[in-house]
Amino acid sequence: MDKVKLLLTLVSIAIVIVPLLGVMLAYQDNLVELFVPPEMAEMASSLIGGEGAEGSGLEPPTMVGEPEYDPATRTFSISFEFKNSFPLDITIKSLTGNIECEEHRFHLGVASLSEPVSIDAGETGTLTVLGTWTEEAITHFRSAHGDEGLVDAVLVDLVLDISGLQLELGQGQLEQHIQVPNPALM
Repeated sequence: MDKVKLLLTLVSIAIVIVPLLGVMLAYQDNLVELFVPPEMAEMASSLIGGEGAEGSGLEPPTMVGEPEYDPATRTFSISFEFKNSFPLDITIKSLTGNIECEEHRFHLGVASLSEPVSIDAGETGTLTVLGTWTEEAITHFRSAHGDEGLVDAVLVDLVLDISGLQLELGQGQLEQHIQVPNPALM
């Protein structure tokens, strides 16, 4: 009776373990694909500019109008037009990132979306981004860009919430080049 019990236990364990080992062997070159389907990886790639199943990518927004600066609060606002190239309506709930001087790669401050924006499929919407300068940024503007009205900067380390999907874009992934007003001249 003990031998039968031992045999049934071993068969039960083998029924569970052998298929798991087989799957792991099949995915030994790419274990991530075991947990993340290739379709998800393809969709994520298309979001950051690659060619996905729909042939679209996340295109950088285009700056429109002139940036505005408020010296009392050390804040500025910039408007962008963003084309929704996806086949579905989206809501950009939030956008945050850092602002760096493009020439010196000096940290100038932080930026965020002023309010959520809904954009229908294939349509273009306007995003307003608010930025706040640090005290060190004001000093940098005075010393390195004293006579320039507009300074070339770049939005880096962007974190977007698009319809509940969090995208973290590190350095080199969709950096947004902008021209910002020089607070040293205000």
